[in-house]
Amino acid sequence: MTQFWIIAAILTLSGLSLVVLPLWFRSRRTTDQDVSDKASNIAYFKEQEAELKKQLEQGLITVEDAELIRTELEKKLLEDVVDKEDKHSYTSNSNRGLALFLAVLIPAMAVPVYLHLGAQTELSVAEIMMNPDVSQEEMISTLEAWSDKRPDSAQAWYMLAGRYMAKGEVDKAIDAYKKLYTVTEGSPQAAAQLAQVLFLANSNQINGEVRGLYQDALSKDESNTTALGLKGIDAFEQEDYKQAVQAWTQAISFENDMVARQSLSAGIAKARKLMGETVAELRINVELAPELNNLPADARVIVFARESGARKPPIAAIPLQVGDLPKEVILDDNAAMMMGSGSLSDAESLDVVARITLSGDATKADYQAEVRDVKIKDNGVIQLRISPAS
Repeated sequence: MTQFWIIAAILTLSGLSLVVLPLWFRSRRTTDQDVSDKASNIAYFKEQEAELKKQLEQGLITVEDAELIRTELEKKLLEDVVDKEDKHSYTSNSNRGLALFLAVLIPAMAVPVYLHLGAQTELSVAEIMMNPDVSQEEMISTLEAWSDKRPDSAQAWYMLAGRYMAKGEVDKAIDAYKKLYTVTEGSPQAAAQLAQVLFLANSNQINGEVRGLYQDALSKDESNTTALGLKGIDAFEQEDYKQAVQAWTQAISFENDMVARQSLSAGIAKARKLMGETVAELRINVELAPELNNLPADARVIVFARESGARKPPIAAIPLQVGDLPKEVILDDNAAMMMGSGSLSDAESLDVVARITLSGDATKADYQAEVRDVKIKDNGVIQLRISPAS
């Protein structure tokens, strides 16, 4: 913010110079011009006086006429000088007064007008968002100031609602999402987010308000994954497992977040089991060997399954980070959808691998764990402990 105010001050001074300096120096130019005009008038008077004397000596005019003409010339000279002095005094004083007035008025008006209409709050939000050390309370306070200043800003209400949820202030989050819903005139995203927070506030139970909101969202956007997830939960609670599987399968086809995909996959598998179907899935627990605890938390981990034997491409894969471990994940046909290379159900046996590649080349493992010849019908949890690759 200090840098911003320095730049603002420089721009204000630059603007003042463009307005004030021309007025100020105009008064100086007027003074120089008036002095030049006065000298010209006096020179003209002397010239006329000399001509008059010459005509008198030549007898072209009488002494009385000469005195009369001289009096008229003096009178005209005096009038011109006095008129220009008065005009200069008024113009110079007026120009300098206006210049001083603008020099005070422009900064005095610019600051309060900017504070009211400018983007100071937005700059504060941007600055605080880039500060990793900012506290949750300070972040919320800044966002509250933004929403107060810009009550029609959907972005302000969305960010504030998310912060309330992260802090566990569900009631405030509900109010913020309702504001978002109003500001966006019932956008599908706002409807789905409001439905979700109301669902959480209702002890993870669907009620009429939640149902109406997710249905409203889907009527406007059939690919809204939040609304599809709630639709699946609603159907599951009513033991309509087929409808639940359809909703969650549709959601997973649009969802890119792997955590959300895992949650949807688990729901689909559970619904299919309750329908009496055989579900092809691998439950895998991934962890690090104790000596690898110093690996970067953002190092990439790939968990995948491929047909046993020849080194074929993975059938299903899930990306993780070292910071996520230990973690239990599920590989199933929904994960295989991301690979486009067959299904787990068709494989007789699988090699299950967890791999860390610090170089970024997924084909070259720095650290790895592998279990071979896994049968898809086995229901146990596969244990993978990652250690240095041999």
